[in-house]
Amino acid sequence: MTAWLPDAPWYVLAALPFVVFAAYTMFGATGFGSSIIAVPAIAHFFPLTFAVPLVTALDCTATANASWRQWRHADFGEFRHLLPAMLIGIGAGTTLLVNLPRGPALLALGVFVTGYGLYLFAGRREWRAVRPFWAWPIGLVGGVVSVLFGTGGPIYMVYLSARIRDKTTLRATSSVLVTLSVFVRTAVFVGTGLLTHAPLLVVAAALLPFMFGGFWFGNRLHDALSRAGVLRLIAGLLVANGLLLALRALAMLRGD
Repeated sequence: MTAWLPDAPWYVLAALPFVVFAAYTMFGATGFGSSIIAVPAIAHFFPLTFAVPLVTALDCTATANASWRQWRHADFGEFRHLLPAMLIGIGAGTTLLVNLPRGPALLALGVFVTGYGLYLFAGRREWRAVRPFWAWPIGLVGGVVSVLFGTGGPIYMVYLSARIRDKTTLRATSSVLVTLSVFVRTAVFVGTGLLTHAPLLVVAAALLPFMFGGFWFGNRLHDALSRAGVLRLIAGLLVANGLLLALRALAMLRGD
């Protein structure tokens, strides 16, 4: 490969547009989840220090677009509850991302993705409001995970979905919160040099049309499809992908 492209086989680079389209279809339909689809798939072939900043660069455009369209419907009271803890978690997660070896990082990602997939498989639960106090542990964990794996949205949704009943308000609040998280992560990644490599920026620019295409398609699906059915399909993909990541990580650790 040339110096302007990452060192990867052609078929890996050819698969990236399909991964990105599927990930942002999810985001367009639900207001979260692009990273939890894209990062684990990309992490099979690239280190997390490449995969997470790459998806963050795409998220920067996608989330800004979504928030611009939806911010009027957001619940900013719940947004303010999560914000301080989220910022602290992002700071802690940055240190872990830079220093965590690839084997343990992949294993942690595999366990997290599998666990979240199983959580989705558990099915619809009776809606119950939780106390605002839970914004602190949820925000801290979400901030750490958002930097370490680029997948903080599902963590925030655990809290938001137990505070907000309306589907449109829930999606809008999630979009605004994830947008701020992505902007902060982008600044951190630029500051640490993780988001300044030419191959990463070239790939991100090439994937922008597929990101916009997936987002457009997902918006069309928002009202047309059953949310429960879509989430079950996503859960299956997450469990399978998470288990594969965990097995790959265990093989790497045995090799060490």
